[in-house]
Amino acid sequence: MNMNEIKTPALDKLLEVQDQMDLCRNFLEYFLKNYSAFEKKRPRESVFADVSGAGDYINVDKLLADFFEIDLPQAEKEREALLDSLKEHYNAQKNISPIQ
Repeated sequence: MNMNEIKTPALDKLLEVQDQMDLCRNFLEYFLKNYSAFEKKRPRESVFADVSGAGDYINVDKLLADFFEIDLPQAEKEREALLDSLKEHYNAQKNISPIQ
């Protein structure tokens, strides 16, 4: 598949808001370094749930993706599709002998 044919809406959105995300990330990292903060309590998947009432530590990447409405699993699929396309292109170029 040609790289120009690959649709990347999640990666496009990620690039569009990258500067804003970086600014938010810097603030969140400062905040989390200096203060204790937890996500609000949500049901856990594990039967060994934390019964103390505290939530999980905040995952900055997930929080930013949620805030900016970025589908991280979709962005990863798009990234992998682009990488596969680059590998195919590179391998095709290796098989072409130079003109003499």
